[in-house]
Amino acid sequence: MKRWTVETQVLAGFALALALLLVVGASLYRATVGFIETSAAVARSQQTLTALEGIYSLMNQAESRQRAYLMLGGEIDLVPRHAAVARMNTLTEELEQLLADDPGLRERLPELQRHIAIRLEMLDAVLAAHQRGGFEAGQRQLAASPGRDEMQKLQALVVFMQDAVRTGLTERERHAQQGARRTLLMLGLLFTVAVVALAALYARIRGEARERRESEERLDAVVRTAGEGIITIDAKGRVESVNPAAERLFGYTAAEMIGHNVSRLMPEPDRSQHDGYLRHYLETGEARVIGNGREVTGQRKDGRAIPVGLMVTEMRLGTRRLFTGVLHDLTERRRAEARQAELIDDLQTANEELKSFAYVVSHDLKAPLRGIGSLADWLVSDYADKIDDQGREYLTLMKNRVSRMDGLIDGILEYSRVGRINETRVSVDLNVLVADTVQLLAPPPEVTVTVDGTLPTVVGERTRLQQVLQNLVSNAIKHRDKPEGRIRIAAADAGDFWQLSVADNGPGIEPRHHERVFQLFQVLTPRDQKESTGVGLALVKKIVELYGGRVWIESRPGEGSTFLFTLPKAAPATPEGESSP
Repeated sequence: MKRWTVETQVLAGFALALALLLVVGASLYRATVGFIETSAAVARSQQTLTALEGIYSLMNQAESRQRAYLMLGGEIDLVPRHAAVARMNTLTEELEQLLADDPGLRERLPELQRHIAIRLEMLDAVLAAHQRGGFEAGQRQLAASPGRDEMQKLQALVVFMQDAVRTGLTERERHAQQGARRTLLMLGLLFTVAVVALAALYARIRGEARERRESEERLDAVVRTAGEGIITIDAKGRVESVNPAAERLFGYTAAEMIGHNVSRLMPEPDRSQHDGYLRHYLETGEARVIGNGREVTGQRKDGRAIPVGLMVTEMRLGTRRLFTGVLHDLTERRRAEARQAELIDDLQTANEELKSFAYVVSHDLKAPLRGIGSLADWLVSDYADKIDDQGREYLTLMKNRVSRMDGLIDGILEYSRVGRINETRVSVDLNVLVADTVQLLAPPPEVTVTVDGTLPTVVGERTRLQQVLQNLVSNAIKHRDKPEGRIRIAAADAGDFWQLSVADNGPGIEPRHHERVFQLFQVLTPRDQKESTGVGLALVKKIVELYGGRVWIESRPGEGSTFLFTLPKAAPATPEGESSP
């Protein structure tokens, strides 16, 4: 899972804080609106209670003022009565507005208005009787009027409406308190979540900062201890940082390089052209050095030119473009290459001399050997009657050793040619090659050579491959110890290689000699018993390894021997300058 960067985590933290702030703001807004609405409802309820109380009180006041008028007869006592009636009408109109959001009480308002009207009509009837018939007429009308009952009904309705208003007020206060508690709980929860989230973010950022600081310290340590010179420049070519290896490479201190143009580390004409190259890249994006390793020439503080391997990479830090060059001193490599070229020339010269020497030695050695062989033949032919059996045995032994010496010289020459003389590599059908090899060796009738299955076709030098098979088969024929010799040739798939084997029913070889037999001039039987130069198996090993394969033995005394070797299925690599079909 991809990890968030520190910048992303900080943005996520700010986003979380902003979201929580919006939630808190919305909660506070809703709580404030609810508080305002509750406060307004409470105020309306209080005003409603006051209005209802005022209506009942004013009704009592109007009734008492009218009684005073009836008893005392002063017109002035009717003024408060009229004012009380006018105030009741005003309060009744206010109640219509105050009860606008309370349908239940608003339905009772007409009933209240009706009781007020009835009571006022009764008072007006008593007042009219008093004005027409005097005090007694007024008293009779007052006694006949059910005013007390009507006043009790008005009082009961006012009390009922006041109780309903108080019940609603209590319910609103309860809901307001519950809303306030919910708001406080939610604010506390959000605050806790915000604190936990910010604490986790802070811990994460601190961890990232610590890891980044440790990474920077490790990187700085790597840069400082690196064996390669590392130089960083800005878009104007000014050096911003260097490591100790770069100081050693150019002979300048860091203080002498930082802030100066990097071109001072270059000889002419690169010094004059560098800024143009850099400007061209910044304008066009066409890179000549950046991203590509190349060999350049640097200039040390003492003016000495040095060969340098250079790799430049570009990086961006915000809007800044920086370039980092990794430099490797090629002085020792150039010296090694020069020395290698000298050694190759010497080796080629020595190889040519060895080649000439081999042919000279072959000619100079074979000439006296042929003379010795011919002399032995003459002695046997011309002095047959004068040489006894022992002398003839000595002459035969001498001829055999001359023949062995001749074969040894041929084997050494052939061994020296392997890998030195490049022959054309072609597709070789091993079935045909084995048949040709057996025909060339012409084994005696008591020796049977068989092929198990079908042999593969490989790519190689036909002569060399024939030498491998010829040496292995001839060894099996030469070293047989049974009246009937059996030789089996087979092939098996071994992945990228073919594994071939030449097995016989001969005397076998002790495991301790399995490596020794492939060494040059090594034989296991006395040369006077078995004519052998000790070159054949060494030649087999050299040819097989030249093709990238390997050769080994599986054998035990008395159980025969199996010589195994591998050849690649694909065409083997050829020396430089040679091409394979």
